[in-house]
Amino acid sequence: MNIGPESPPRRRPPWLAIGFALVALTAGGLGFGLGRATGPDLLRAAGTDSPAASSTSGPATFTVDGSMTVNGNCGSGGYSDIRLGGQVEIVNQDNEVLAVGTLMNGVGSCKFNFSVSGVPEGERLYGTKIGNANRGVIWKSQQEAKSEGFHLTLG
Repeated sequence: MNIGPESPPRRRPPWLAIGFALVALTAGGLGFGLGRATGPDLLRAAGTDSPAASSTSGPATFTVDGSMTVNGNCGSGGYSDIRLGGQVEIVNQDNEVLAVGTLMNGVGSCKFNFSVSGVPEGERLYGTKIGNANRGVIWKSQQEAKSEGFHLTLG
């Protein structure tokens, strides 16, 4: 058995290491440049300093305020579905739910206030549903819903 001296490890040419370094620096520089183009500088150039106002933000929204007053025995009998914590739905003309809130304490035991935020702008009609399905929907335009809200009475 003839065992000879071990051959020295092959050296890589120096141009290969230089090439890898240049590729890494170029990729890093491009990544940094793209990050700057979509970061705060771009938002400032677009006229806003808010990172929340990015291209992924949804439509403009508003808040609908209102009240529900029950004349009679609220929380019992035919009005048992109108109670503290009851659901308030804001729907569009196709009865699609746009936003949901709850009935909160108001004046006395039979008046409830509500405030539903995150209602998207741009619908033809806005309606409010409170209580069971037999109550129906009260409709308003966007301007009316924003400025007047919904103030409903039962009984």
